[in-house]
Amino acid sequence: MHYPVMTEKHLADRWQVSLKTLQRWRLNGEGPVWHKLFRYVRYHEADVLEFERRGAQHLMALLGMNREFIPADEDVGEAFDAQGSRYLTAKDIAEAASLPIHIFQDRAERERKQILYLMLVGNLRFSLQAILDWEMANSVVGHAAAAVVEEADAPAEPSAPAKRWYELVREQDRERFDSAP
Repeated sequence: MHYPVMTEKHLADRWQVSLKTLQRWRLNGEGPVWHKLFRYVRYHEADVLEFERRGAQHLMALLGMNREFIPADEDVGEAFDAQGSRYLTAKDIAEAASLPIHIFQDRAERERKQILYLMLVGNLRFSLQAILDWEMANSVVGHAAAAVVEEADAPAEPSAPAKRWYELVREQDRERFDSAP
């Protein structure tokens, strides 16, 4: 099953860079175009391939090679169309789209997010092409300001550990004895 949208984890594995590197690139406005689907960062495969092509063209120009770079990857559209007509279960579609399964299983969530589905004799089914169309329609192109908000959501440093009972007692005793006349 081929789904032409990648999570930041998939892209980090593909390029063998850390998640922090991708987050820094987003913050600095570098790297490939990224999208937000609700709170999830997503990379469309066409954008990633275009970024790789531009990087390869730049490298070839630096090396003095004057020819066009043609990636070895197969055409994304052809691979997707071959499997787009099948109907998949919620588990299969969540795995293919790298999204949480509750988005597809929970009826209220499906209705709220307007996810297209089919009920076939009591069995819930989804079309991969319909889910891709839904994701493309609902994702928003990311920008550096959105990356800053994303960084602000994650605490930069872990909070101080909770005080132990004996530390609290010591403070209370200190306050009681220091406040005496």
